[in-house]
Amino acid sequence: MSVWRIFLAELRAALTDRGVVLIIIGGSIFYALFYPLPYQAQVAIGLPVIVVDQDGSAHSRELIRRVDAAEQIRVIEVTREARPAEAQLRDMQAAGMLLIPPDFERDILRQRPVQVGAFGNAAFMVLYSQTVTGMSNAVQDLSAEIVRERKLAEGRPPFLADTLAQPLAVDLHELFNPDGGYANYVVPAVLILILQQTFLIGIGMMGAGRREQGLARASGLRELLAQAGAYVLLMAVLLGFFLLVVYEIYDFPRLGRVADVYWLLLPFFLAVTFLGLALGQLFRSRETAMQIMMLVSVPAIFLAGFAWPAEIMPDWLVGLGQLIPSTPGIDGFVRVHQMGAALNEVRPAQIQLWLLAGLYLLLAWLGTWRRARPAVS
Repeated sequence: MSVWRIFLAELRAALTDRGVVLIIIGGSIFYALFYPLPYQAQVAIGLPVIVVDQDGSAHSRELIRRVDAAEQIRVIEVTREARPAEAQLRDMQAAGMLLIPPDFERDILRQRPVQVGAFGNAAFMVLYSQTVTGMSNAVQDLSAEIVRERKLAEGRPPFLADTLAQPLAVDLHELFNPDGGYANYVVPAVLILILQQTFLIGIGMMGAGRREQGLARASGLRELLAQAGAYVLLMAVLLGFFLLVVYEIYDFPRLGRVADVYWLLLPFFLAVTFLGLALGQLFRSRETAMQIMMLVSVPAIFLAGFAWPAEIMPDWLVGLGQLIPSTPGIDGFVRVHQMGAALNEVRPAQIQLWLLAGLYLLLAWLGTWRRARPAVS
């Protein structure tokens, strides 16, 4: 059979298999459209905070006003007792607590050091970061204003008083993630992982299905390449859906060219396909292929290095992650498409993907060669 006919036969077989279509196409589209929904807010704002004001002075009321004005948080209660506020914090009725100590105003007027307590629930890191940042910024703003008033009272010019009140100013620029949102960070990486896992499951199911039914499998390199072409085409179409539809719906940042993304991910498509063809020869049933490959999804997330930094992983886990196509694939995709990197800047990732594609092609070919070899009597 010609390469073209093998390619069409594999494409037809994949698209007429309900289970495979549900996983490869249905799963990819469903997860790509619905996974970003919980993160649409991007940044947590208006988080409930309780203020324990043990001073009740004009300065403490000014601090409360500034805290309530912060975008990240809102003051839901002001009390003098700390214990009820701590209980509400434990019961998740509040995300944070600000403790203004007694003699807050007196110590400020006497120019003594004052310590304000900012408490947040660190069990939820995103909420903790936003809550504590909002309270800390409000305290720092009031502190700078107090220093400025002192310098003006000493007769310093206003511009010098401003400089002395805030000698160091930070000009923040949120590159490649203008909203500073979690969705912009996590979803682009997850899209590549979705593409990998759905195709590994689908291709594995196809291989296991042939084994169950006793159908002929690829018997040579030419047949493997023709079969792989069918899945590479499907992956390319679904990637186009991600880039042109999902990115448009959720308005994720994108600076790179689509053509560069496709050229970068071509070896990723091949590596995933050949890995799926190699693994498909190991499964005895379609159900086993689906179950095992779904279990692999969770380790693949962490080994990719975006959910948990690779710098603090054991070296052997980092090395294991480099054998999964999604690890260099996610790194290259985010750099090119979201950060606008040129292809020569991600050449190490692209070379790694080509090496993985070659490795898994070799494994898939060795598997078919071993099965096609006549048994020795």
